[in-house]
Parts: sequence; C-alpha cells; structure tokens
Amino acid sequence: MDWFTKLKLNSFSAVSKVDSKGRITIPIGLRAKLRLVEGSRVKIVLEDNSLKVVPSSSWLGWCNGSIEACGASGAGSNPAPSLTNIRLINKKLKSGKMKLQPLKGTRDFLPEEARIRQEVLSAVKNVFETFGFQPLETPSIESWDVLAAKKGGGPEVLEETYRFKDKSGRRVGLIYDLTVPLARVVASNPDLPLPFKRYQIQKVWRYGDVTKGRLREFLQCDVDIVGSESMLADAEIIACAVAALERIGFKDFFVRINNRKILSAMLKQAGIDKKTEDVLRAVDKLEKIGADGVKNELRKLKVPESSIRKLLELINIKGDATILEEVKKVLGKCEGISELEELLSFLTSMGVSERIKVDLSLARGLDYYTGPIFEISVEEGIGSIAGGGRYDKLIGILGGRDIPATGISLGIERILEVMKSRKMVEERKSSVKAFVAYPSQSLLNEVLKLV
Repeated sequence: MDWFTKLKLNSFSAVSKVDSKGRITIPIGLRAKLRLVEGSRVKIVLEDNSLKVVPSSSWLGWCNGSIEACGASGAGSNPAPSLTNIRLINKKLKSGKMKLQPLKGTRDFLPEEARIRQEVLSAVKNVFETFGFQPLETPSIESWDVLAAKKGGGPEVLEETYRFKDKSGRRVGLIYDLTVPLARVVASNPDLPLPFKRYQIQKVWRYGDVTKGRLREFLQCDVDIVGSESMLADAEIIACAVAALERIGFKDFFVRINNRKILSAMLKQAGIDKKTEDVLRAVDKLEKIGADGVKNELRKLKVPESSIRKLLELINIKGDATILEEVKKVLGKCEGISELEELLSFLTSMGVSERIKVDLSLARGLDYYTGPIFEISVEEGIGSIAGGGRYDKLIGILGGRDIPATGISLGIERILEVMKSRKMVEERKSSVKAFVAYPSQSLLNEVLKLV
C-alpha cells in the first residue's frame, strides 16, 4: 500500500492516482484541501492558487504555483511526504523575510539526480585516467588581474564574471572557466614536468542568460595537455573526448574543427584588418543568430558590405577533409591548413575521423585560442556539448614565457540534459539492495550487529 491511499481527500477528485514514480502533483488553480493522516504532522493546504505547508502549528511559507509531493512505501523507498521531500514547482516561495529557493541560475540536486551526475562523472574520469591525464584542483576564487589578463576570456565573458572586493580591498572574482586557473598553475610552477596532462572537474560561474542546460553556476569538465606543439596533442584531446562521450552512451555526435590561423587568413582575404577579435565573435554566433544576424553584427562594426559578402562566402565552406584542397585554392599557403591536415591524419590513425567535420564558420568566442579549435555537437537545436582548442600564448601572458597548450571542456550540465531527454539515464531511489527488518525492539541490537 503506498502512502496515497492513506490520504484524506476533500474536493480532490481532480487527482485520482499516483504516477509511475510514486508522485502526486496538485495542479495550479485547483481549489481543494489535502490533509495527511496516520500520525503525519504535515498539512498541505491549497486555496485560491495559494499554497501553505504547515508543520505542526507554524507556517513554513506561501507559494503561488503547484506542489509535487514525493513518497512511496516498501523497503528502501521514500517515507510518507514530509518537509524534506515535498517539492514546490513553478513557484516563488517566500517565508517571512527569507527566500528559500536557490538563486536564479543555480540548482539543488536531490539524491536521485545527484547519483546520476556522480555516475556519469565517474565514467568520464575513468576515460580521462585511461588516457594518462592526472587530476588537478584549483581555488574557485582568483585575483581579478589573473582573470582579466590580456586575451583572457574576452570582454563578453569578463562582463559575465562574478567580481568584487574582499575585506582587504583586493579585486577578486569567481572563476569563469578552468583554463585560466590551469595557465596560472603552470606559470607559477616553472619546474613542472612537461608535457603536463591534467583533467579537472569543478564548478565555475558566469552571470549570463539562464536557459535549459545553461546555468550561472555549473560544472566544467576539462582535459588539457601543456607543453607540446605537436598536433598529436590536439588529436589526443579530441580522441579522449570522443571516448568519454561514447563511454556514457552517446552515438550520434560529430566533432567540428577549424583553425584560428585559417580564420585570420579569411579575414585578410575579405579585406578585414580592424576589430578582428570582435568580427570573430560575431562569426561565432552564426548558429545562434543565423547569417542575417551575423551581417547585422558586422555592420555595427563598420565592416564594408563587400567584405561581409566575401567573409560569409568563405565561412560557408564545410565538409570532410577533402574540402581543405578547396580552401587552399582560395587562401593559398596557410599554416592553419597544414596544421589541420596533420591533425586529421592523426585522427584517422586513431579511428575517429568519421566523426570529424571541417567547418570554417567555427570560431569559438574566447580570445585566447591560437590554432586548432573544435566543438562537439549531438543534434540541431541543442548547441555544442563540448568545445576547446589550442592556446599557445595564454600561459606566457601570465608567466612571461610562452608554453604551448591545448584542451577541451565537456559541458556536463548540457550533456546531462540531453541524456535525460533521450532517456539515456535511469533514476534510482537507492543503490542499496537489502533491507533488514526486526519484528520486536528486543532484537534491535542483534539486527544492528547483522547490518
């Protein structure tokens, strides 16, 4: 018998059953009262679209919206609803002077979802370590001078960065990615053996628009190789990311690649020699705002119409490795083309070339990229689930000595959203497979020994 059968219902005919997960949802607009009996101290009252949750005789709060109460019976399952497992959804909850919901752009992850996240991360870590990457942890707060170093994240990213002064008056900020902290670590540890292969999984913060799969506090999951100029390092980064996604169940994804040096040559070919970083950031928005949107962005930058037409013609070139021959005819000798040819050769030997697409519209918005850049996508409309590239100058900006580096970041939040929407993961209440009961209080100590 589940807990729903123990409820006393008043004018509650609109809700007549519990869903497959043992949950009952009270819709907004329903005028009804619901009282838990059988010793429960929790009373739920829904009247005139206002919700009160009452523990004993004190008010917890008010809510406009609907309520989802979770509970089921049986060994290892949730108990009857209580203040800890009543979920308020579609709500703005207030309780006296204190707002109880998480800040916008942040989330609580209850046990079922937290378990899924941990299992996915565990599988990804296993792949990283199989490829020889070692873990690294860095502070969540950094000096603003480090975060805002020349060619750090670019003006748009810095505008979204949480920054403030501490009690000593120092300018500091929350990290917006894991690449800048890595660069600081390498720059401040000159005796670090190179090449240095590290993975890092930590929360980062950006005050941007909040959408599905895009939060203001989110996990980044990075792998990087520092100290190698070879395209083999970039190939290994891509192969590692592909293996990680395959390990957690993805099949129909592809890797878009380009090279910042090719983009620079394209700008030169189109006659664009001013505000080049701003132009590349506009190009990077092509998938989001379309060709007309990019045109408008470029017009705002005072780019001539003839240059806009030529640039859009060039960035529409995409396909398999064979298109590089076409690119050579347009751009002539270009170091970026040679690098991509070598990179594609390595990826073919690694058995992942069938997932690769050369896409000259790929720009990546961060300013610190210097060579190959790459993004991984699963389907139209979702956007990328991973992205990265080569950044050979960033460490030198911080430490005075250029050290080549390349890496990729898996967008764990978006990956998990896709996995849930495709039912690639299964929520489980508990991993425990056994329940030990005792028929009388006198046997409790013996049962505890057994447990």
